Amino acid sequence: MRLSRQIAVFLLAAALVLTLCSLWVQSHPRHAAWSAASVPVFAVLAMLAAWRFLFRPLSRLSQASEAFRSGQLDHRTGVEGGGEWGSLSETLEKLAADLSQANLSLDALRRDHSGCLESERGLKDSEEHFRRLFEFSNDAVFIYDFDGKLTDVNKKASDMLGYSRDELLAIPFLELQAENELGQSKAAFKTSAKTGSLRFESTLQKKDGTPINVEISSSIVDLKKGVMQSIVSNITERKEMEKSLRESEEKFRTFMETASDLMFITDALGHFTYVNDAMAGRLGYAKAELLGTPFTEILDKDSIEMAKIKRQEFADTGENLHQLVWETKNRRKIIGEMKAVAIYDADGVFHGMRGIFRDTTERKKVEESQRLAEMGKLAADMAHEVNNQLMVISTRANISLLRKPKDEELVKDLKIIMNQCQQVKDIVKRLLQFSKPSKGDFKEIGVNESVEWVVQLVEKQFLDHQVLIKRSLSPGLPSVRADEKQIQEVFLNLMRNAFEAMEGGGTITVSTAAGEDEVRIDFTDTGGGIPEGDLQHLFDPFFTTKEHGTGLGLSVCYGIVKAHNGDLRLKSGVGRGTTATVTLPFENGREGKAA
Repeated sequence: MRLSRQIAVFLLAAALVLTLCSLWVQSHPRHAAWSAASVPVFAVLAMLAAWRFLFRPLSRLSQASEAFRSGQLDHRTGVEGGGEWGSLSETLEKLAADLSQANLSLDALRRDHSGCLESERGLKDSEEHFRRLFEFSNDAVFIYDFDGKLTDVNKKASDMLGYSRDELLAIPFLELQAENELGQSKAAFKTSAKTGSLRFESTLQKKDGTPINVEISSSIVDLKKGVMQSIVSNITERKEMEKSLRESEEKFRTFMETASDLMFITDALGHFTYVNDAMAGRLGYAKAELLGTPFTEILDKDSIEMAKIKRQEFADTGENLHQLVWETKNRRKIIGEMKAVAIYDADGVFHGMRGIFRDTTERKKVEESQRLAEMGKLAADMAHEVNNQLMVISTRANISLLRKPKDEELVKDLKIIMNQCQQVKDIVKRLLQFSKPSKGDFKEIGVNESVEWVVQLVEKQFLDHQVLIKRSLSPGLPSVRADEKQIQEVFLNLMRNAFEAMEGGGTITVSTAAGEDEVRIDFTDTGGGIPEGDLQHLFDPFFTTKEHGTGLGLSVCYGIVKAHNGDLRLKSGVGRGTTATVTLPFENGREGKAA
């Protein structure tokens, strides 16, 4: 289409040039021949000139117009130079550039408009979303200005306080507070106005005057407009629960602190995190000393082994009950029963244990006293019965000896009978002393003299069995107030025990010394010693390590020494011999009760 139009224009121009040439030839007949020959030439030159200076720029401008009309605004006309055609080309290209920029601006406006529409829809959705959150929140929401005037409240606020929405909007927010909370609330709101947010607890009043405990979280919504928001949570149930927990904890703590049983709590590693007053006092520690201390620190050696055995049972069941022996700060033993319960968290992780230890030491003493009383009564009954029979036997033997039998063997046998009867009488006497202590005859005595009397009594007999007695008596000892015969019986019994501990012979060292307020007497042998497990039972009645022993000697000795306000202790070890130590006070005028 464009090419045919150009050809038509060209032909029209050619016809026009030929017509002009013909007219010129007709008007100049003199040059008709020359003119006829030159007309085609001039026509061609004229058409070329017309094409170059008229028709080609016009054609390019036409093409550019078509391109611009089809939307190719970046198309170039290709017409260069000055003149009308060049000016027209620049104008046309500038119009195209302006149109392109206008299209770009229009597209940007369309996009902005579309974005605005999308933002508007988003804002409406967001507003609806937040309005729903505002209205259906589980907490009451109050919107108000810096003067406390309410501008909006949600449904939860109306339900919580019993007001309608319109009624609430007519009440300043601070006036909803309980009167006794106003001072705190005003101070809190001043702080929140400065810091931007604040959380505190207060009390609101419902329409009917009922107070409710609340937690208020306030924040500034718009500082320029002076808008604030408070989210109010009803914590009345939580407060009641906290109060109940505090009261329960207080009762529990009061119970634990006033209990006579020893109570404690440990962490997962077995360290004390709590001990009650009874436990600290019974063990002789301050509470601070026990806190953080491992539980095993208060157990005696045997109980540590028991605790290890019971650990698996505790791990399997989460609780156990067994007897243990604790040790006080000064290493005195306490016998008792311990009930322990494991502490687990919500995930079942072990966090420690709670324990109650019931001290049965006194109960054991009472039980032991009852047992000893029964045994004492039995011993007394037996002693009387045996004495009656011994009286008959010894009397008949003595009568037989008075008849002076000629049979030497018979005399020897009768003397043996008399001797054995005397030994039995001694045993019976000890039984009677054990079962029924006497008041004794107390007076000032010299300890060295009493020791020497006993040594001389047995020295020859011991030497016959290769047992040597060494003396180490401190001179100038203070006198003690005691029953001399009973004290000598104690010394004699301890000497016999030392002698019997050295079957193949050995040495007994007897030493005396004065302390600050007591006299000390030691009986040390070189025998085989006593196992540690037997030491703690040696003073128990009828306990003996001897094949033919009665188990009453040390028990009676212990009772006599204690009646003199003294003490009797044994120190021994296998292969190291044994030392029996008697201590007697020498304070003037101190009375005692003899066994």
